Amino acid sequence: MPKAGELLREMSRYLGYHEPPSGETVFGVTFRKRKNLRPEAAFDRGPWCDMFVAQCALAAGGPAMLRLVGDFSLTTAHAAWFRDNGRWRRGAAGIRPGDIVFFDWHGEKELKFIDHVATVEKVFSPDDIQTIEGNIGDSCVRRRRTSAFVAGYGRPAYDGLPSEPDVSLISVLAELGDAPAFPGVVQLGQKGANVRRAQEKLRRRRFGLGPSGIDADFGPGTRSAVMDFQRSQGIEPTGIVDAKTWKALWEAPITV
Repeated sequence: MPKAGELLREMSRYLGYHEPPSGETVFGVTFRKRKNLRPEAAFDRGPWCDMFVAQCALAAGGPAMLRLVGDFSLTTAHAAWFRDNGRWRRGAAGIRPGDIVFFDWHGEKELKFIDHVATVEKVFSPDDIQTIEGNIGDSCVRRRRTSAFVAGYGRPAYDGLPSEPDVSLISVLAELGDAPAFPGVVQLGQKGANVRRAQEKLRRRRFGLGPSGIDADFGPGTRSAVMDFQRSQGIEPTGIVDAKTWKALWEAPITV
């Protein structure tokens, strides 16, 4: 049975890894090729904290380890997989080395707003843990974390109990459906309900909005998130929510 120590040893090999100037990471490229995913840019140059976890799990213990730890690019889908398999714990109480810990930088601590994932290396107290994590400052690093932004953690089945994925979560995880009527262009400087709706969709698709979060105010952080989303969908990255972008925010699938 794969062990937590094997995963942590593999992760420690990447400490000091830094994303190249192109933004194309070995974790994103490997994940995409292994699963034959598109569009390429969404993975090759996309947020890679969870793809780092997947690659290290596969290298540390092969498919058996990957089945225990989870094989995801989307942190919200990964957390939901642990939840649906009875291996999710809210908060940080009882956390231990080898657990997969999920963070929400804006403090809502709701699964749907999770931003980041790491692996617990040491526990000094429930409010003081040491992790190994990817995509922090574009690097793989070791960090001391408090519980302030911990949404919860997943416990891989190192104990031998089954933890098979819910197949319905592997292909798509999103509140998808037909987009509401396009309200007109949503762009920098605007405020109000339509800005908030766009921000909520961006957050649920794991595009960071900056320190202000969901505030119904279209500032530079929201513009940057819109551009990142547009690139992931092959839309010209104008930073303006036009009709095509509005529709994609609701209807484009999320591959995990």
